[in-house]
Amino acid sequence: FLFSLYERDGEPYDSGTTCDVLVWSWVQPIEEDGPLVIVADLDNGSLLNEGREDDPEFEMPNVRCGKEGDTMCMMSYYATKDIKAGEELLCDYADFASFHGWPDMGL
Repeated sequence: FLFSLYERDGEPYDSGTTCDVLVWSWVQPIEEDGPLVIVADLDNGSLLNEGREDDPEFEMPNVRCGKEGDTMCMMSYYATKDIKAGEELLCDYADFASFHGWPDMGL
């Protein structure tokens, strides 16, 4: 699969315009008490950058995954405040991604 990212019709893409889909992937369960799965967000969620409430090196998130009170992220994103035109969309990846899940996936 990754080979196909770098080559199309036998012609390689240049390294400046290709990327590894795993850069936009993370590990999380997608159902209550379900197994961990690898998620690659290639839709509107890929436009969210990381913000963190508890880390002064990051800006505060203005988007969350799931409605208030949801126990899991089901890839539905909601603004936590009014967002102005041009303002960066930020969510806390730790709300849904298992940062230490890659070894559990054998990667």
